[in-house]
Amino acid sequence: MSIEAEKKFDLDLLIQQIGPFGKFQLINYLLICIPIIFTGMFSLGFAFTAGNLDYRCRISGCDGDDPSLSAPFLDFTTPKDGDKFSSCQKFLHTPNATITDQCQADLFDPTQLRDCAEFVYQDDETTILSEWDLGCSEEWKLSFVGTISQLGYILGQPVTGYYSDKFGRRTALVIGGILAVILGITRSFSVNYIMFIILEFLSSFACSGVYNSGFILGLELVGPERRSLGVFYINAFYAVGEALLGFLAMLTKDWRFLLRITYAPAILILIYRWLIPESVRWLVTMNRPRAAAKIIDSAAKMNKSQLTPEAQKMLSEAFYEDCEIFSEKENNAEDVEECNPFAALKSRTLLLRFLNCLFCWFSIYFVFFGLTLNSVVTVGNKYLNFILNCLIEVPAAAICCLAMDKFGRRFVVCVSLIFSGIACLAYIFITSDVAENVNLALFLFGKFSITMAIITIYVYTAELFPTKLRLTFLSVCATFGNIGAMLAPFTLLLGKYFESLPMILFVAVAIPAGILILLSPETLNHTLPDTIQEAENIGRKRGKRKINLKTAISQLSVSKEVAAKSFIENGST
Repeated sequence: MSIEAEKKFDLDLLIQQIGPFGKFQLINYLLICIPIIFTGMFSLGFAFTAGNLDYRCRISGCDGDDPSLSAPFLDFTTPKDGDKFSSCQKFLHTPNATITDQCQADLFDPTQLRDCAEFVYQDDETTILSEWDLGCSEEWKLSFVGTISQLGYILGQPVTGYYSDKFGRRTALVIGGILAVILGITRSFSVNYIMFIILEFLSSFACSGVYNSGFILGLELVGPERRSLGVFYINAFYAVGEALLGFLAMLTKDWRFLLRITYAPAILILIYRWLIPESVRWLVTMNRPRAAAKIIDSAAKMNKSQLTPEAQKMLSEAFYEDCEIFSEKENNAEDVEECNPFAALKSRTLLLRFLNCLFCWFSIYFVFFGLTLNSVVTVGNKYLNFILNCLIEVPAAAICCLAMDKFGRRFVVCVSLIFSGIACLAYIFITSDVAENVNLALFLFGKFSITMAIITIYVYTAELFPTKLRLTFLSVCATFGNIGAMLAPFTLLLGKYFESLPMILFVAVAIPAGILILLSPETLNHTLPDTIQEAENIGRKRGKRKINLKTAISQLSVSKEVAAKSFIENGST
C-alpha cells in the first residue's frame, strides 16, 4: 500500500479542522436520534403486547354475559392462591336442575378442584394473553415472545452488520427501519399466535441493525475527544424512546393500537436516504473520496471552519482528480484482507480482545436485562415503574460520558461492572422486610452502574477494531449480548425456587467481566483505526506515542498542527 496514496486524503486531519463536534455533527446526531427513539420503542414493545394480566376462571352458573374480574361468589367458587384467588383452578360445580339460581355455595365442592377451560380477564387492558387465551398452561407463550424477539436481534445483527460494512451505514439504517415499520404494522393485524410470533421475529431481525448503524454513522464523523458526547445523545434518546413506549402503553392499553401508533410514525425513516449523509470514513475506505470530500466541504462551511492549504488541496484533489488516488490501496491484495474478519482474527492480539469483548457483552446484557425484568415485580404502577426504570438511564448516560472522557473507556467498563456486582451481592444479604429502602437503593445503584457499562462498551468496542470490520465485530458482540438478554428472563423462574439465585448469577458474571476487561488496551483519545495493523497498535508504546502527539496537536494553532503532523507521518514511515 502506498504511503503517498494514504496522505492524499487524511480524514483524521480533516475532521480535526472542521471541528470535532460542530454544528454539522450536532444536526446530524439529532437527526440520527429520531430513528434511535423508534428503536427504543420497538425493542421492548413485547413487554406490553405480551404483557401479563389479572384473570380468573369463568364460573358457569355465576358469570353472566358481561362478567367482571372481582365478584362476591369467588369466595365459595374459587380456591385461594396465597392472598389472591387462583387464576387457573375452581371448585367442582354440581348443577341442580330443580332450582333457578345455580350460583349457590352448596353447589360447589371445595374438596375437589378443576382446571379452568374459560377465563375472565381484567377489562381495562388487552394483550395477546386475553386475545388468544394464553393463560395458565399456555402462559409460557408470553415469555416466548420476548425470547423470539431477542432471537431476531441475535440472528439479524451479524447480517445487518455485514450489510452495513458492505453497502453503507445509512443504507442499512433506512432499509432496516422501513422493513421494521412494515412488519410491525402487519403484526398488529395478526389473527393468531403463530402469525404474531413469526412477525415478531421478522420485525426484530429487520430492526436489529438500526441502532448499530445509527451509532456508527454518528461516531465516525466525530473527533476522538467528542465521541462520548455523541454517545450521550444516542443513549439518552434511546432511553426516551423506551419511556415513551411506557407512556403510550399507559394511554392505549390495547396491544394492537399500541403497535400501530409506535410503528407508523417511523415511516419518516424513508426520507433519511436524502436527509443525512453517509459515513465519511466508510466512503473513504470504499475508495469514494469524491463523495467524502463533498460531505467534509459541507461540514466545514456549516461549522464555519477555516481549512489549511494542505486540507484544501486534499479536498480539491478528491473533487477534481480521478479516484485513482486510492487505486493502489484498492487493488492491493492486503486491502482485501482488511474486509475479512477471519484475517483480522489471525492476529492473536485482536483475537484475545475480541473474545474478551464477547464475554463482557454477554455479562453486561445478562445483568442489564435481568435487573430490568426483576424490577417489574416491585410493588406499584407497572407503567410508572417501567418509565422510571428507563429514565434512570439518562443521568447514567450523562455521568458515563463525562467519566469516559475523564478516566477512559476501559476504566468505566471495569468499575461499573464491579460496582453493579457489589450492589447485587449486597442485595442478597439485606432482607426487604428489614431495610426496604436500602434494598431499593442497592437495586437502583446496580441498574445505574450496569447502564454505564452498557453505554461504554459500545464506544469501547467500536474503537478497538478497524473501519471495514467495525460494525461487523460490533454486531457479533451485540449478538452475544443478546444471548445474555435471552437468558435473563429465566432468572425470574429461578427466583421462585431460590430467591437469591438471580442476584448470585449477576454477581458471578459481572465482577469477572469487570476484571478481565483490564486485559484490553485503553482507547481514550485514540483515532479510530482504519486497518488491522492500526488496530493492533492500540495500546502499544509506539501507537500511544503517535496518538498522544495527535491529541496535543489538536490543541495547537493550525500552522503548528500541520507541521507536527508532517513530522509524525514522516517519522512513522
